Amino acid sequence: MKNVTLRKDGRYMARVQKHGQIYTIYAKTTKQIQVKLRNLKQKLKEQDFTKTKFTLHSWLDFWWTNYKQPFVKPESNIPIYIEKIKSHFPNNKLEKYTTPIIQTKLNELTPSRTKELIVLYLNASFQQAVNTGVLKFNPIKAVVKDRKINNIRKAFTFEEQKKIFEKIKGTKIERDILIYLFTGIRKNEYNPDTIKNNINLEHNTLKVQSEKKRTANPVFRLVDLSPAMVNLIMQGNKQQLSIQRIYKNFKIMLEELGIEGGLHTLRHTFGTNYYYMGVPDKLRSEWLGHEKVDLTQDVYTNIDRSISKEKLIELYGDLLFVT
Repeated sequence: MKNVTLRKDGRYMARVQKHGQIYTIYAKTTKQIQVKLRNLKQKLKEQDFTKTKFTLHSWLDFWWTNYKQPFVKPESNIPIYIEKIKSHFPNNKLEKYTTPIIQTKLNELTPSRTKELIVLYLNASFQQAVNTGVLKFNPIKAVVKDRKINNIRKAFTFEEQKKIFEKIKGTKIERDILIYLFTGIRKNEYNPDTIKNNINLEHNTLKVQSEKKRTANPVFRLVDLSPAMVNLIMQGNKQQLSIQRIYKNFKIMLEELGIEGGLHTLRHTFGTNYYYMGVPDKLRSEWLGHEKVDLTQDVYTNIDRSISKEKLIELYGDLLFVT
């Protein structure tokens, strides 16, 4: 029998060499040595199964390039969270990341929406590693997660809007921020290169393809605009930034102003401002692309007594759509 020899003491011995290391087993009978040899080879094979060429960082890059990027919009924010994962987790071998190690790292992070997304994309990338045979087990499956963060974003207050409106003047993102503020579109519903094509100049409306309603046929909604907003959109930008650059520049700007929020806060501000402008809930709901008016009323309308129709008109002038 190959790899098996009979020793002088009457026992059978088998040796297996793997990666320069020799493994030796003994048994009293040929049947026992065959069973032990088969088990040893299976064990070594399973050890090989979990040894990969990937580090965590290289796998995240590979996962993004091959399994996510081809199927999401170019302006996806996933790369931002991949970089955040890299900043918190060392570039160790992928199989070295066990549940306790990951749990310890996650416990160091403050509960937030960012942390939720870090866990989400870690889980998705590790699960893909399991699905493709790169790993044997997804360590994120056993991680104890925080309670889901209440992700309701408040609208910007009137004073915050005044500061933002003044701050963006003359910047590369002025037009983009105003488009978000006066159309209520979601971050990834905005395509700077094609938005002009979706303007109806006769009716002063913007046709928006819904990002949320993923059906076989695209779903669109119409947003009413003022003539001044239509003109602003049609002018375009001489140096148009990508969505990611707009997002980053706006976040930096808000940090400088000491204001919490982001691009999505502009969507809530849009819904709230037009509530104070007297736009009916049903119409605001249609503009925002909500299936239920309750969502518009409960989530996208903030009670803020610092806002009034008169103040909004004084601040924004003819950029506002007036019913």
